[in-house]
Amino acid sequence: MSPRDLSRPRSEVTYRVPAEDQGKRLDSWLRSQVTWRSRADLQKRIAHGRVLVDGLPARKGARLLADQEVTVLVDEGPATDPVPLEDIPLRVVFEDPWLVVLDKAPGTVVHPVGRHVMDTIVNALHVRHHRGDGVPGKEPPMIVHRIDRDTSGVLVLAKDEEVRKTLGRDFEERRVEKSYLAVVSGPTRDDSGIIEAAIGPDPDSEIRLKVACVANGRPARTEWELVQRTELLSLLRCHPMTGRQHQIRVHLAEIGHPILCDRLYGDASPIRAGDLDPNARDPEHVLLDRQALHAERLLITHPVTGDPLQLEAPLPDDLAGLL
Repeated sequence: MSPRDLSRPRSEVTYRVPAEDQGKRLDSWLRSQVTWRSRADLQKRIAHGRVLVDGLPARKGARLLADQEVTVLVDEGPATDPVPLEDIPLRVVFEDPWLVVLDKAPGTVVHPVGRHVMDTIVNALHVRHHRGDGVPGKEPPMIVHRIDRDTSGVLVLAKDEEVRKTLGRDFEERRVEKSYLAVVSGPTRDDSGIIEAAIGPDPDSEIRLKVACVANGRPARTEWELVQRTELLSLLRCHPMTGRQHQIRVHLAEIGHPILCDRLYGDASPIRAGDLDPNARDPEHVLLDRQALHAERLLITHPVTGDPLQLEAPLPDDLAGLL
């Protein structure tokens, strides 16, 4: 099956009912799938015939059967032209017929999710692919690994499904060397260290994506070394030896040095000039307002040529200015 064209807005979203959800009410079940819409909105769509079950308009109180296909018709927007490429920054650091590697800007969403339907990096790359820009590939670029929305740095995408699978296995089996830079709160006592703490869902949080260091979590290991230290902050180079969700963020918070401006695991308050220098000319000037984490370097083996590839992204302006 060829990948869906993400360079244009969707006209519908389709879901298949798993066996364990048989018997659930359509409107309740749909709310758990389309999380960015309210139940009232979804009920209105059902009433107006814009929700189909196996191709036919559905009733609000309908009970679902396993393997049924539920389709939500998406509202037509004012225009159906592709999103302008210049609206989404794409800084290419390496490209060939099989791979495209980006220096991801902070604040950009990687893949369509929730309310972000057409304003993501993958959408922009699909536009680029269909325009014939860059180095042509077999398929539109596909995600190999992920970095958080507010994290900047190296992001690898594959232009071939077999290449994506090969690189995906390399990430899973720890054959990729990863290096991140993090600005954390407080001066570290040591110049280097190893954090070994299992990670799993945070039992005390209502935020579904938040994790924590918990005894029954999955094993996780992060090695770090000091780059620079002041009385208020430390710049660390971190090497995650495993690939757990939010691993560096939760591990650094666990040892008492949360990443600056981390909304989940630290203090979300922006860093202002006056926080670092009481004599600053403009003490209210915001130096940083996103988590201070940067994917600095990846060392991979090219899945086709077998050559080693060292992929690097320079420190972005906000972190460079802070330092």
